Amino acid sequence: MGLFIVVGQNIVLAGLGKVFENSSIIHNVHYANDVVKVNVVRTYMPHTEVPIPTSEVRILEQVVGTFIAWPTHLVRKVTNEVSFFLL
Repeated sequence: MGLFIVVGQNIVLAGLGKVFENSSIIHNVHYANDVVKVNVVRTYMPHTEVPIPTSEVRILEQVVGTFIAWPTHLVRKVTNEVSFFLL
C-alpha cells in the first residue's frame, strides 16, 4: 500500500508499507479508528516527518522495517506503474 503525506496542498507518496487493518494496538498504545498499523517497507522521502510523530520517531527513515500508526485517509493502493516510476 502507498503511504502518503500532505505537502502544502498536495498529497505525495512517501513510501510503501504493509497494512494491518485489524490491529488497533501499536507498541502497546491503543489507536482510534482513523489510523491503521503499517509496517514500512520502503521510503521514497526518508527525511520527511511522519504524519503521527512520537517521542521516538520523527522521520520516515526511522521506521523502515517496523510498525507505525498512519492516518487511514493517507493510505492508498498504488499501481505497479507508479511504483516502477518511483524506483
